[in-house]
Amino acid sequence: MDSVTAAQYLIMKDSFARQGIQIDVAYTPNGEVDYMYVVGQLLALDRGNNIQRIQQALGGVRRVELPGQSRLGDLAVLSIDDEVYRREGYLTVPQALDLIDDRLVTNNFARRDELPLATPVHIMHITKICPADEPEVPCGCESSPAQPCPPVTPGAGGTGVRLGVSDTGLLENLDLAQVPWLDGVTGEPDLLGPILPGGQLNIPEYAGHGTFIAGVARSMAPGATVYVNNHFTMSGGELEYVIIEKLEQLIADFSPAVVNLSAGTYTRNNWASLAFSDFRTRHSDLVLVAAAGNDSTHRPFYPAAFDWAVSVGALGADQEHRAWFSNYGPWVDVYAVGEGMINAYASGVYTYREPPKRPAVATFKGMAKWDGTSFSTPMVAGIIAAEMARAGSDAETAAQAVLAKARAQAISGVGPALYPADAQ
Repeated sequence: MDSVTAAQYLIMKDSFARQGIQIDVAYTPNGEVDYMYVVGQLLALDRGNNIQRIQQALGGVRRVELPGQSRLGDLAVLSIDDEVYRREGYLTVPQALDLIDDRLVTNNFARRDELPLATPVHIMHITKICPADEPEVPCGCESSPAQPCPPVTPGAGGTGVRLGVSDTGLLENLDLAQVPWLDGVTGEPDLLGPILPGGQLNIPEYAGHGTFIAGVARSMAPGATVYVNNHFTMSGGELEYVIIEKLEQLIADFSPAVVNLSAGTYTRNNWASLAFSDFRTRHSDLVLVAAAGNDSTHRPFYPAAFDWAVSVGALGADQEHRAWFSNYGPWVDVYAVGEGMINAYASGVYTYREPPKRPAVATFKGMAKWDGTSFSTPMVAGIIAAEMARAGSDAETAAQAVLAKARAQAISGVGPALYPADAQ
């Protein structure tokens, strides 16, 4: 595990532990991080005799009754209890899944479009996966406000379109005189604090991520109605099925046509996420725009890797090459600038928590410069919203029109590309 991933994992692990949830990391045979998961739990779909087959193959498995089960469709969380420990000896989640694979050979799928019988409860996160680095103070912004980059699109594109952001919430007490393109954006609070000895607010890790994303989306679609949920409360992480429950609530409360999700997870054996597969069966008309991730790998990253999601990789600041951090591959639908982005952020003191800057501090004044597919994603979501309003079309039709334009201006050696001017 590299030093940045290790730092981020420990921060998340502590956050989950404070809620009584134990998480762990599975490794590949060559010692690289494979995925993060909840200890002692499996995820399955309660369809046909799936649960019975798992219980027959493994034994000692019981279903966990969840408070939000009514919003989870066919998803089932299974606990590995003491009976398994007595029968098999202590089993980790990866070992339990290996046993299921061994005893139910039909579960050994080889294609991403087939679903496994059971998976870990993966940890979705916005850490290294989505912001490629920690935020920086924009040049010249130490004493005066910066302007967003890319700039706000002229006009009122996206008017009448509802865009939901599943992220870290919306910062309170934004200075709308400084960031007028966020006027009218609403959401759940993304809290700062405590007050430091110098009188300024402390900026917690990953705070401001959702606000920055809303700023990029609004820059592309100034007229869109945007709502920002605080879904990633565990220092930028959350359980796979909990995100589904929260997305269901977002849809019920806000009825978005487009949802921006700048987060995700790698999965065991690169198989499709059961949680999002089931989610899709209930929301086939929703356009989900998802970040491709920042590990410079072609490994599928979910939910972006689904063929029904709009998966977004990042272009470098020159908008001619893929950003050094961006994931890539045939499952990435489009690339948009994701390096050197400047937009709305918190005001306060931020202490760097990752090498090489740790433990330096920086004072922010409401704007930040940030890199990552986290931020190329809302650019594409905003362009889709602008196309919906311009053409008077539904979300899926607008998304396909935008992707067709991206393919027509593909960059050799990179792939389909969109630019800020495509929002006009």
